[in-house]
Amino acid sequence: MKVVALSRTTTRGPSSRYRIAQYVSRLGARGIHVELRPLFGDGWFAILERPSGVARTVAKAGYSLLRLAARLVQLAGLRAARPDLVLVEHQLFPYLPVWVERLLWPRCAPTVLEFDDAIHLTRGHRRKLEVLCARADLVIVGNRFLEEFARPFARRVAVIPTTVDLERYAAARDVQRERRASGDPTFRVGWIGLRYNFPYLDELAAPLAALAAQGRDVELRVISSGAPEPGPAWDGVRVVARPWSEATEAEELGACDVGVMPLPDTPWARGKCGLKVLQCMAAAVPVVCSPVGVNADIVEDDRNGLLAPDAEGWSRALARLAREPELRARLGDAGLETVRAGYDLPGGAEKVAEAYGSAADRAEGDGDCLSDSAPARPR
Repeated sequence: MKVVALSRTTTRGPSSRYRIAQYVSRLGARGIHVELRPLFGDGWFAILERPSGVARTVAKAGYSLLRLAARLVQLAGLRAARPDLVLVEHQLFPYLPVWVERLLWPRCAPTVLEFDDAIHLTRGHRRKLEVLCARADLVIVGNRFLEEFARPFARRVAVIPTTVDLERYAAARDVQRERRASGDPTFRVGWIGLRYNFPYLDELAAPLAALAAQGRDVELRVISSGAPEPGPAWDGVRVVARPWSEATEAEELGACDVGVMPLPDTPWARGKCGLKVLQCMAAAVPVVCSPVGVNADIVEDDRNGLLAPDAEGWSRALARLAREPELRARLGDAGLETVRAGYDLPGGAEKVAEAYGSAADRAEGDGDCLSDSAPARPR
């Protein structure tokens, strides 16, 4: 079985990496061969990290036009590729109107639409996502919140949680064990993510500054392409930027005492799929997170992590973990077992293989990959 995946980004993007690319080798062992054709390359992330302004806008527009041309070439080449299944991550191109996206939707093979963010909430995308859900033979989403949106429009919806490869985190767990045994008095809090999500960290400033004011050595380790701007809110907290790379992200987390995932309780945040929480758990690092969306499904308070519903909750959770190394160890070990039980890569690969196989069983799919002239299929 051959799958052409029209992914949103290269493996630099977390969604493309964890929702598609990490399954490629395991699916290949099952006879499902996935070829990634990304829309945006690594240059996209470099543009997004530039300061806002005219230069960034011009660079983004120029790059987008080039990648639109590349996506059209990818679509034109689908017939020659003769795929058994075409997977579209998020959408074909984010700036196309719905009627163009509908016209370009692949028709030469069964299709899967995959998304793990509430992109229907962004400006101009709700109607497009409704149409794309209806066009796809199967919609794969990462949580129940996204399923609730897709279900009224889609033929079939599969909820497949994000998973992590525990084998990749073996060295991180070794680093975590060394960290526990070191006796280092620094309280190191770790966060991993993209630069445009730095505002989520504001919720940690007051609780961490309060710990520092009590005389504790507090470090916020930001594993990203930079760090939040220093300011009075972070008084006494050492904010350390650690460059992100796929090769080092796991061990960077393993060197932390606590991993955090603060989120506001908004519809957009409810669409997230808990990757940061799962990464920390895979490294046996205790996690504190906002009980928003899927986070509340993954974390059971005081069993495999701590939930912080508000500012007082964050202060209480971080202060408790700072003074109780035994609690950190217990929660970290329990979090690892949570991943083993329900969020490990092999189980996810099995679900993805089943979903792809189910979608590819559709008997139709002999139309033109760039044509909307094929007969309408029943809903």
